[in-house]
Amino acid sequence: MPTKTALLIDFDNVFISLWDLDRDAALRFASDPSDWLQVLANTHLNGEPRRWLVARCYLNPAGFVYAAADRKERVYFSRFRPGLVRAGFEVIDCPAVTRQGKNAADIRIVLDVLDLLAHHTRFDEFVIASGDADFTPLLQRIRAEDRRIAIMSPSYLASAYTALADRIVDFDALVSILNGEAEETTPDAFDSGSKQIAPVGQEQDEETRFADFIRRRYDEASGPLSLAALAVEAARICPSAKRSNWFGRKTFSAAVVGLKLQHLRTSNHHLWDDERHQPPVAASDVQVANVPETVALFMRALDFPRIEQKDWPILFRSLSSYATDNTFNFTEATRWTRDEMAERHGAKVARGSVAYVVRGCQFGGARLDAEIAPSADQIGNAFYNALLDRAASLGIQVSPESEVSIADWLGLEPLNEGS
Repeated sequence: MPTKTALLIDFDNVFISLWDLDRDAALRFASDPSDWLQVLANTHLNGEPRRWLVARCYLNPAGFVYAAADRKERVYFSRFRPGLVRAGFEVIDCPAVTRQGKNAADIRIVLDVLDLLAHHTRFDEFVIASGDADFTPLLQRIRAEDRRIAIMSPSYLASAYTALADRIVDFDALVSILNGEAEETTPDAFDSGSKQIAPVGQEQDEETRFADFIRRRYDEASGPLSLAALAVEAARICPSAKRSNWFGRKTFSAAVVGLKLQHLRTSNHHLWDDERHQPPVAASDVQVANVPETVALFMRALDFPRIEQKDWPILFRSLSSYATDNTFNFTEATRWTRDEMAERHGAKVARGSVAYVVRGCQFGGARLDAEIAPSADQIGNAFYNALLDRAASLGIQVSPESEVSIADWLGLEPLNEGS
């Protein structure tokens, strides 16, 4: 039976984040919602396919983004309203209520979720499309009501926010969905928290169940997975796995490695996809020497990439080279830069870490899709300023001395925003 789902989209939040990263993806998201809605209904699931009982889009009709760097042409959000309506969305106008352009979409979403939690239709799942960590208390309330949560956002996400979600649809997953590349989930998909894995009457041996479970958790993970926590889940899903000494492989880690998952990396405590994820933040997993205290804090609080100090200037130069010689595509930019650093400089950096930096320089104003490619220094300083802005938004106090320490770690002269 399909999962009864409510989808609530903070349009301004998602569209602007996408626009900063990949303008073609942003336009596909806003212009052709019926296509990706159908794909999302059958992907990134806890179990059965979704049925959209409520689909609401909160939009500032006067909101806009600049189409080009010269700021002569604007793309107004109101142009997307007809397509959203045709796709079945209830579009709720949320005009700006402050001089700074802040609208009340977040408050409207909170009130609507509280109403839906008390609705006579018991919604199984809430899909919140927003990267706004202010929704963390709302997610806590949804979880307390024993409902599933999926977050859809292309932007940076606070760990306290993602920790409450059952599923994360991040930038890479969202682009795949927008491209129609995500595989549809068949009705025999299982819920990782359920005792029943396959439909009644369908036989499936434990080793196959184990493999299917691990692959699904790996494919849907938004970051490194704890080996210990995953082993507990696997033992609950497949009781005979642990009793059989992990099917004769002696350790859980060996059983996972034996599945030959694509791009798999493991450490003493974690496993992750080297294409999509940054290496884990656990102290015993971080293979970076002589990390200053402030940088270590950023690694823990902001998922700051675990990249050697000597490799940061190489990364900025490689990104500048990519922007100079290629038409920007977010996915290709991260892959090209990762390979360039490894092949030409012997610097091994995970693609997920490169993606983190690309987001930072895009948000910071050194756009890789600009008509004139930014220099390595411009990219580095844009990333630096975006990093400090993100820290401030999360309430992290950074002293002038700490700013100098971070800039030094990145191989930069500390510059103020706008310098």
